[in-house]
Amino acid sequence: MITWNIQQMQRKETDGFVIHVWYLVSDLDGTYSSVATGECDYTQTGDTFIPYEDLTQDMVIGWVKESLGAENVAALEANLDAQIAAKKAVIDGVPWNTLPPYNNPQESK
Repeated sequence: MITWNIQQMQRKETDGFVIHVWYLVSDLDGTYSSVATGECDYTQTGDTFIPYEDLTQDMVIGWVKESLGAENVAALEANLDAQIAAKKAVIDGVPWNTLPPYNNPQESK
């Protein structure tokens, strides 16, 4: 499941206009995960904008996705899925391990 989060924002002290956003995108599939981070800059082009205190994470995620463009968002999410698929394709272990599982005597009390 892919999740977008806003990690931090930078804004103008004078009017609260957001000029920089740091985002994190995570993908979790059972025990496997992958993460991507990035940043977007914004330039104030007019006097009309949403006051800082009225912003929501969903709004800002929308700005980030719009800044990246639909094609780049899809590519980023596909890359996270591919990272998880690659992790699932690798198995840890050694073929000579013939020891029985360790039983902790403290757990049986």
